[in-house]
Amino acid sequence: MQPSPARRRYLCRDGAYVRIACESERHWHALARCVGRPELAYAGDWDTARAAPPRGRLGRLLESLFAEDVAEVWVRRMETNGVPCEGWGP
Repeated sequence: MQPSPARRRYLCRDGAYVRIACESERHWHALARCVGRPELAYAGDWDTARAAPPRGRLGRLLESLFAEDVAEVWVRRMETNGVPCEGWGP
């Protein structure tokens, strides 16, 4: 799959990164719950998310959300909810 807001890395508050790799609508819905934005999981939004430019409007929204907390917290949230991810950095 090509990079998109659903498959890219995001800078977190602590300067570390989280890379998400949503590969299904189920993953995308879980991510929407993790970031506290359930409206991202409306019908048809998965198709939009995987086709959108990585740094377009949706990507910038996710950038702002991931910047609100540290990478370790994001990774823990996503792993708990079944979102494929990895964290690394400082």
